[in-house]
Amino acid sequence: MIPRVATILSARDWEGNLVAVARETAAIRLVLRAYQPSDIDSHIKDVDIIVAGAETSWVTAAAIASWRRKGLRVIGLHPVADRPARLLLETGGAHAILADDATAAEIIQTARLMALNNSGEPTQPQGQLVAVTGARGAPGRSETALALAWNWASTTDVALIDLDLDAPALAIRTGRPPRPDLSDVAERIRLQGAFDKSDSHHFGAISMVVGSHRPGEGRLSSALVDDVVEASRAAFNVTVMDLEPNLGEDPLVKRSDHAVLVVDGTPRGLVRGARVAAEWAGPPPALVLNKVSRSTIQDSINAARKWTGLEPVAVVPHSKKIMDAAPTAAPPDWGLRKALAHLEIPT
Repeated sequence: MIPRVATILSARDWEGNLVAVARETAAIRLVLRAYQPSDIDSHIKDVDIIVAGAETSWVTAAAIASWRRKGLRVIGLHPVADRPARLLLETGGAHAILADDATAAEIIQTARLMALNNSGEPTQPQGQLVAVTGARGAPGRSETALALAWNWASTTDVALIDLDLDAPALAIRTGRPPRPDLSDVAERIRLQGAFDKSDSHHFGAISMVVGSHRPGEGRLSSALVDDVVEASRAAFNVTVMDLEPNLGEDPLVKRSDHAVLVVDGTPRGLVRGARVAAEWAGPPPALVLNKVSRSTIQDSINAARKWTGLEPVAVVPHSKKIMDAAPTAAPPDWGLRKALAHLEIPT
């Protein structure tokens, strides 16, 4: 069997040498040189083995553990005498670890032996990933995400992650402490390669990761966000992501198993929602029509059908009770939870 190999693109000599020898000899089938994590996700069915160098920022212990759960085998390389880099590969569970002064022939031999000795390591089950998003203008993304997580957490293990990196709101909405936050969880996962449930806050039966709000610090990198998401999928049956306003193609929406598009039922909200729907890239979204005036429910439903091309799965009338729940850190309003009950637990 000739192994199908993906390399993680690197400026270090090992990667270029491996690619050159692979093309000359056909000893392995080089199917991908991945530039970013989404490249691996897009070619997951075409790859048997990943060859990754610890010098790449998004080759983390959590990423390696995620590849393993998906049934891929990993050869990790680290700079000579770089003990922290080797430890990262060990923590993630790389199947083979080499110093990156190894020759291309040695890496290829390791890959071929790995393919021969592959006993069919099963893919570990992954939890379902649900993206909750919407247009700008506060259509109710966070409240919808919270209510869905609350509904589902009554019968299964649910994590809710605040991934609005610019304006995280769940800590304030639920009255939870600001730490540990998303950055703390990401750092722990980066070191340990797995989600530690003691780092999450609890709101009812929900395990929640609150967003990071640290003035003076930059946005969390996409690689660290990916680590948190993949580690949560391994630890929980359902992970609900409360995302930023959708401004077009969103990698987190694309990688999700299910998506919920929250649209404000006002004329302005419908126009904004239609723009998001027109540029949608990801699983077909379940449309939640929110804050709808009770006197115009049918008109709003008809307009949503026409302008978004989607059939609303839930219609939430404008309600003072829903609005009043937030300042008091109360559970999501019963009326909202009932309106969203049509969205069943993802399987």
